[in-house]
Parts: sequence; C-alpha cells; structure tokens
Amino acid sequence: MSARFKLVSRGLFAGVLVALSASGANAASFYEGKTLSLIVANAPGGGYDANARVLARYMPRYIPGNPVIIVKNMPGAGGLVAANHVYSVAAPDGLTFALLSRSNPLQPLMGVEAARYKPENFTWLGTASSYADNAYFLITMEKSGLKTVADLKKADKPAQFGGLAAGGTDTDIVLAAKEILKLNINLVRGYKASADIGIAMERGEIDGRSIGWAALQIGSYANYVKEKKLNYLVQFGRATRWPKMPDVPTARELAPTPEDRTLIELVEFPLQITYPFVAPPGVPADRAEILQTAFMKTFKDPDYLAEAEKMGFDVSPLDGPTVKSMLEKAAKTPPDVIKRYKETLEYQE
Repeated sequence: MSARFKLVSRGLFAGVLVALSASGANAASFYEGKTLSLIVANAPGGGYDANARVLARYMPRYIPGNPVIIVKNMPGAGGLVAANHVYSVAAPDGLTFALLSRSNPLQPLMGVEAARYKPENFTWLGTASSYADNAYFLITMEKSGLKTVADLKKADKPAQFGGLAAGGTDTDIVLAAKEILKLNINLVRGYKASADIGIAMERGEIDGRSIGWAALQIGSYANYVKEKKLNYLVQFGRATRWPKMPDVPTARELAPTPEDRTLIELVEFPLQITYPFVAPPGVPADRAEILQTAFMKTFKDPDYLAEAEKMGFDVSPLDGPTVKSMLEKAAKTPPDVIKRYKETLEYQE
C-alpha cells in the first residue's frame, strides 16, 4: 500500500469521524430551547394520562438541551385517532411522540381497516410497563353482590359491564371473559372516559368493568380500593397469580381447554406492551437515538421512581427493538387463532 494511499485513506476516515461527530452534535443542540409534544391516545384522568404526565416531567433531564415536554390528549376510536395522526400527520422531526393505547399495535395485524398504519414502521421508544408487577382485573362493585366468577356464570340476568370504544383492552378483556369463561355479561360500550365508567358503577347503572391495577390508584377508583368497595373476580395479563392478589384466579388457570388458554394469551399480548411509546416513522436516526436513550434512562431516575411508586405504576420497561421483535412474533400467530380472536372480540374488518 503506497504512502499516498494511506494518507488519503486516513483523511477519508477522519472526515467520516468528523461528519459523524458533527451529526451527533447537531442532534444534541437541536433540542435546546425546543418544546416536544407527547400525544396521549386516551382522555385525561386515566392511567395512560397519568403515566404520560409523570414521564413528561422527568424525561427532559436526559435529552440534551433540557427541552420542555407538553402532554396533549387525543382520544378517539380506542386510540386509533392518535395512532393514525402520529403515523401519517405528525412531522417526523423528533419533536412529537405518543403514548398509544396498548391494543393499537396489534390492530393492523388483526385486519382492522381503521388502523391505517404499520406498527413496525413507527419509531419505537419502547414500553413503560411489561406487566412484571401488575395485573388487569375483572371487577364489580361490592354492592352488586357479584363476588366471584361463579356468580357471573349463574346470574339470573346479564351483569352490566361498562367499556370504552371497541378494540380497547377494557372491552377486549370483558368480551374474552364472556366467551371463554362463559360468563353472563352484557357489555355496554361508548363511555367517553374511564372516570365516567367509575361514576356509572357508583350510581349502580352498571355492575363492573375490566381495569388495570395502576388505573385503580387514580381518581374515584382509588377511593373504591381504599374503602373496599370492589370485588376482584379474575386477573389477566399473568401466567401466575399476582403476589399482591393471591386469592384471585388468573384467566389462564380458569381456561377450560388448551385452545382457550392460547386465545387468552393472545388477548393478553397488549398488556405486555401496556404503555407503548412511539414517534412517527422516519425520525432522523440521531434524534431517534436521543429520544430512545432518554426514554429508557428516565426509568432509572430516583425521582421518577419515587413518584411512580406513589402512583402505583408498574415500572418494567422494554426498549424499542424488543417491542418491535415481539410484534414480529405476534404477526406469526396461526390463522385459526386469529380468526377466533376476531370473532370473540367482535373485530370489524
């Protein structure tokens, strides 16, 4: 190799290093003085909203330039309004990211036409919770008299359960329980927010609902828990009983057949990515890396962890590549299971 060639090669290599360094520096300085928008696919007052607002307070510490993050709620169609907006409308400049509803990433795989996005194409930050220390419950009000799964099976008339839009975890869990466990339940959909369902339960307009433990620590639900006004009938999202609720059976252990158990596991899949954070497709790689790194570092922040514990959050994050690989695996679910899933959860194509 000639001395001149070596000199040229070194010069090119040095130039590449300088360019990469400049790119990283530009990305770092990009966020200084900026304001980021964190879109929440759910209404104010619930578990999603609380998770987003706590994250928004601490994540800026780990973004160079310490920008401000403001939360914007964009509810509608079980999270699809926000998901479609982030995918096709929001600028891919690294200044917008979103907390989707946990069911949104799976909906395109199920053929939901209103889900106009490819989940794998989002710029994935990850999930704040993988349900390592959490559970999703079928609950009733104490005054309903419906205290166990057996009570729902032998009820003379259908128990009235409230839910939000079709396709949300709260409605999916009720429909799955009704079909697989043969419960006498009527699902009343269309409530605008989680708080509205709580009010309807308190008034006796409905008997119960499905809901996660973190959401039960917020608003009127926190009072119901404290005052022991709730019955916990069955828990979803877990292979074994949650240590905090050892007397409540899991849906998997109640499943009559192996096929039923497989279906339950698919229904529970969204709980494994229970708070999915994404940015639009096409965010510049250096800015995406800054957001992804800041996202994961936030979950080690002592102040964040202290507030999360006080709020009852399950802090068990997974990074973006891990979530993306989980979605790729879910996409390989056998067609017969997908077919039954869609029929059970009343998915419309």
